Amino acid sequence: MRRTGILVAAIAGAMMIGCAGYRGGWESVAYLGDAPPAVESRASDQPRGAPELNVPGLTLRVTINNHVRTYDTQVYLYVLPLSVDPRSVQTGAIEPGRTRVYVNVRPKVAGFVFEPTLATLHVGSARFGGSAGYEFGRWDAHGNRVERGGTWAHRPVTADLTLTEIGRTYLLSIDFPAPLPSPESRDIALDLSRALSAPEQPALPLIRFAPRRWEESYS
Repeated sequence: MRRTGILVAAIAGAMMIGCAGYRGGWESVAYLGDAPPAVESRASDQPRGAPELNVPGLTLRVTINNHVRTYDTQVYLYVLPLSVDPRSVQTGAIEPGRTRVYVNVRPKVAGFVFEPTLATLHVGSARFGGSAGYEFGRWDAHGNRVERGGTWAHRPVTADLTLTEIGRTYLLSIDFPAPLPSPESRDIALDLSRALSAPEQPALPLIRFAPRRWEESYS
């Protein structure tokens, strides 16, 4: 009985030590300008997330929830055989017919106003207006932002939101009544020129998206 327990413990330890693998797929990467940058694959040792976009008065990070995993390979050395999952899985999908764009905003000047229903998502020749907007943060029972306690949640932006704190990163998002665009598409763009504006500041340029492969290691 004691030998059996030792054997089970040894196998479990080997599984924990020998577990390895990797997964990967496609994601959309935001950029400014007419010509896409040279977008290389994102390896497992590179940080996941959107590049920083600098525009007059703001710093932005923009992502779409169309992240797709196209393969998932797991290897358990010495104990279990290779496991391969070749399915394409939309890991960020919320519900059919809805695309969410996350917009992290850090104002460098005061006066910017966020009006999510004035945003437009371009997918090929189709155009979709924003249907809802949210701010992610920690809120108390009365809907006030708090530093401690409360609940982390996406709070709806019912009309507009003034970004009053210079240097603070606002975690915003916009929903569009659109099927998730393929992350392999080169014909996706986001117009925030009316949805994120401030007096005496130029209109934000069109934000475009390029496809990028990604790979992450389990180890």
